Amino acid sequence: MILSPAQTAAATVLGGLLALDGTSVAQLMVSRPFVAATLGGVLAGRPAEGMAVGLVLEALHLAVLPVGASRYPEGGPAAVAAGAVYAAAHAPPATAQAALLVAVLLALALEWAGGRTVAALRQFNVRFAGAPAEGIAPGALARRHGAPIALDFLRGALLTLLGVLALGALLSAVDLSGVPRVATVTVVRLAVVAGVASALRLFGRANYPLFLAGGAAGVLVAWLR
Repeated sequence: MILSPAQTAAATVLGGLLALDGTSVAQLMVSRPFVAATLGGVLAGRPAEGMAVGLVLEALHLAVLPVGASRYPEGGPAAVAAGAVYAAAHAPPATAQAALLVAVLLALALEWAGGRTVAALRQFNVRFAGAPAEGIAPGALARRHGAPIALDFLRGALLTLLGVLALGALLSAVDLSGVPRVATVTVVRLAVVAGVASALRLFGRANYPLFLAGGAAGVLVAWLR
């Protein structure tokens, strides 16, 4: 295990809370992968490493809009797990990019699984909370609202715990020293570019110049730093 028991517990609770932020409670956007992975890095004491994971995941998640009854991969719990474990792994420079790629790939798999559990929970909510409420006591009505929220928290917490344990075991067991650094860097950069390109349709053709201007400004700031 790469994270300590206390860090694992904190990441598990954080993943459950961010699962609620997705749709059940608040929707403050802190469950977006960039924020969630950065918070995971904070738990491990290395926010910059968590931010690196979040940057890649956010680029791949830009076109995901959790609205209505849409089915979507769930980014929050997966990003917490990936950001925390990658930050705590303290990968040396020679293998850091390979470890980052492994963290991103596992997070994407966990996002897919999370999306399936969201759909399953919705089906449960229909049966649990959708019965006629005529004559129901106020306490029973409150339980109909509270129980699905509690289950959503538990679902997100378990997903995060699974991700922490799986990614921690994977990074501990796999020797990444033989993976060419240039190959992993290229794959990560191409993934970011592909993710950003997939989100262009959200802006509309009329706003492409503004999007490109923003991208150019970001590149200039990064270059000047």
